[in-house]
Amino acid sequence: MPNGNIVFYHFTHEDRLEYIFSNENGLCSYRGVACPKPPIEFKGCHLIEGFLQPLPQWLTENFYFGDLGIKLVQNYIGNVLLRVEIPLDFPGIYIVDYAHILEWLYFDENGNSSLGLGYQCQTGYEVTQSYVNSYISIKDYTGGHIAPVVQVLREDKGLTIPNRYISISNVQPLSGVIV
Repeated sequence: MPNGNIVFYHFTHEDRLEYIFSNENGLCSYRGVACPKPPIEFKGCHLIEGFLQPLPQWLTENFYFGDLGIKLVQNYIGNVLLRVEIPLDFPGIYIVDYAHILEWLYFDENGNSSLGLGYQCQTGYEVTQSYVNSYISIKDYTGGHIAPVVQVLREDKGLTIPNRYISISNVQPLSGVIV
């Protein structure tokens, strides 16, 4: 980790760049931590998320899920890659295993489970609970997640990562180079 910081990558839409980089803005959390029984420390929290690499291999060539991850990225989260570098002591940094969500979506698409974890996938109840239960503080994470995702949490909705920690990544795997 460079200089005791964590670097991660966040995809966004091009039309959001002006807002992100203007004035005292940055990346805002609007999506809540969602599961049937959130741990008390996550109740009322909202998040932004990103990847440990610009385009992790688990997104494009996953042994269990094929290209399901990259399809989700292309359909939902934009194609401009931002580089985020925050101090390790920045509040609320976790690594979560997105494989739980991919398992649910894979079941929905294919009618069977790829990981064979025994979830009752029809409702998403067990899957989303397991997903939230997979949160590990960045300081304690030593690997082991199939599809690791960085999530930075804060109470309530609002500015989570100020723009002083954000730059446009030199690598743009989904849209070419931005000049």
